[in-house]
Amino acid sequence: MLENNLNNKFAVEGRVWINSGACAFTGQGKIELIEKIKELGTLRKAAAEMKMSYRQAWQSINKMNKLSEKPLVIFKRGGKEGGIAQVTEFADKVIVTYKNLQLAFNTFIQEQTQNLNL
Repeated sequence: MLENNLNNKFAVEGRVWINSGACAFTGQGKIELIEKIKELGTLRKAAAEMKMSYRQAWQSINKMNKLSEKPLVIFKRGGKEGGIAQVTEFADKVIVTYKNLQLAFNTFIQEQTQNLNL
């Protein structure tokens, strides 16, 4: 039998995803990946910084690019130094939109947690 600990407080939790049809278009991890690409200039460096495989990072960006009317990241192959990845203005819009949704969602979650009557 579980003991009821009066010091435990229930909390509402959740995550924000933007979907395209039945597919997940973007969420927190993909937004962070785009921001790292913008900061570091390459997908390889961004993937390494996020401790994910290059393939997983490429698949995430490729999927978003395919689901979107406009690309979020444009890849340019390189020589000795490797290629570069350019984050588009559309990606910047997606980032701002996601962050605004996340802020509104966090406010909603805090309000709902305060209103729990359990």
